[in-house]
Parts: sequence; structure tokens; C-alpha cells
Amino acid sequence: MLEMELDILHVDMDVFYAAIEIRDNPELKDKPVIIGGTSKQGVVSTASYEARKYGIHSAMPIFKAKQLCLR
Repeated sequence: MLEMELDILHVDMDVFYAAIEIRDNPELKDKPVIIGGTSKQGVVSTASYEARKYGIHSAMPIFKAKQLCLR
């Protein structure tokens, strides 16, 4: 019987898209950045570390994330 070795790679890219947006728009550096949908049903896809300080996280409804940023 042929045995195969299986390698698994896990890459956590939770902040990746926010980091790319900040890289492309340096004026966003040190500001809370949220990536996600813009409709009332939209959700946060990713949030920068600055946005996380406000309690924002992935899968949170956009309207709630906006409320947290305005406090």
C-alpha cells in the first residue's frame, strides 16, 4: 500500500485586506479601517487593529461597526 505524507498549511489573513487598503492609501494609517459591504445587511469582512480597539470584528453587521466607531 502506498503511503502519502500530508502537509497542511494554515494562513491567518484576517487583517490582510485592511493592510492592503492602508498600503494603497497611506492617509488611512493609524485610523480604524473596515472592509465589508455597504448595505444595511452588509457585514465586516476584515478590520484593522485600530478598528478592533473599538470592538469591531469580522462577521459583525456594518451598521453596528459604524455605531462603535462613532462613539
